[in-house]
Amino acid sequence: MGITIYPWDLKAWRAAFRVAGFPGIALFSLLLGAMLQVGDITGGGAGHSSTKLMLLVRAPALLLAFLVLLYRPRIAKIRANELRFAYASFALLYFASALWSEQRFATVGKSAELLLAGVVFLEVSSSENPLKRLEALRQIILLTMSSIALVTVAGFLLRIHMFVQPRPGIISQTTAQAPFLSGNGLGYVSSALFLVVLAEWQAHRLETTAAMREMVFALALFSLSASRTSFGILLLTILIVMFKRSKILAAMAIGAVSIGGWIFWSGILTRLQGHQRSEDFMTLSGRTVVWTAASRQFELHPLLGVGGGVGGKEVIGHIGNMYLEQMSSLHNGFLELLTGLGLVGFAIGTSMLILATLRSWKAWETNPEYGGTYVLIVHVWMTTIMSTGILGWMGYEVALFLCIITNVDLVRRRAQMAQVVAPIPAFWPRFFVKRKEPQLG
Repeated sequence: MGITIYPWDLKAWRAAFRVAGFPGIALFSLLLGAMLQVGDITGGGAGHSSTKLMLLVRAPALLLAFLVLLYRPRIAKIRANELRFAYASFALLYFASALWSEQRFATVGKSAELLLAGVVFLEVSSSENPLKRLEALRQIILLTMSSIALVTVAGFLLRIHMFVQPRPGIISQTTAQAPFLSGNGLGYVSSALFLVVLAEWQAHRLETTAAMREMVFALALFSLSASRTSFGILLLTILIVMFKRSKILAAMAIGAVSIGGWIFWSGILTRLQGHQRSEDFMTLSGRTVVWTAASRQFELHPLLGVGGGVGGKEVIGHIGNMYLEQMSSLHNGFLELLTGLGLVGFAIGTSMLILATLRSWKAWETNPEYGGTYVLIVHVWMTTIMSTGILGWMGYEVALFLCIITNVDLVRRRAQMAQVVAPIPAFWPRFFVKRKEPQLG
């Protein structure tokens, strides 16, 4: 099915839900529940989400997804060497960590979202035309992301206070933020949208005119964001897409970027710093401070951590800094994992991510038509390094990662089946072929 990122395209919404079926409804519910959350630091503790929204939005969304998936459940069998098995192991450990979690209710809720998201993709995998239904799930994810981004930009243009942050952007002195996306969220979302369209166009799955319009739309959203990380995601991934198309062209582009960066380094540094104080800029807006505190907490609970999804909350809640206690997370998925699930969880999570990266890169070579899915592995890495990414808790990044690993597993299994039933070459000695004697009727 054709890709589109326009949230007002009702035909695309209908087509995606029709193809995806009930799993699409369940995934959409999980996405809304996870994304429509507003931070509350008025007594709820560090990084605490609004209790009202958790009760009115997140809990009902989780319940709806569970009930929808109960209708005619059909789960695909997975093998121990598949990426979905690694994800299932990660999600089950996350759920089991509620037994020793410092905040059991939070761990149970977040682990339930991760498990149900995995069930969505396992159910799609067991159906007919699983790759087509998987594309429909990806379409739902992208449309949901672009809808949230468009609401954010609309709120910013209307100068609604909660959608405006006093951080300079590319074209303005203030930038757009959604209380449910964080200050960097708009940049992350818009960069992912742009990269999918770019890769789909390079794979000749989108006409040039349509692709250009959609990329302009994504860049328009991006221009009102303040995320420096998302700019790095865009630059790096564009170079990778170019490398896939032409190694010579990519080498020339890398050289041009390197020379430009060396010549204009001081100006780039000034622009990146913006109105930020030098000490804040050098600590990556306080990230390095909480990262140091996270390493100290890890030393206290090295093996199994303090519970899935609450490692960062425990660190920030005891950091003793009023400014840093307002942070929503550690802004690093690997440290969230290390403090939450310890070395055991860290080993499972990082192994899963590395293996997914290697297999995605290989699959991109043999199945370039799915480049719009595989390209997102770079986005997953960058958001996991600078935000919670896929190793913290449920969000659109987790949904996109499930699209990647499910596609890789299905494509690998299809290739293995093709080898089993491959026709015998004409030159193969006939005495090596075991013939089946005709049965008399």
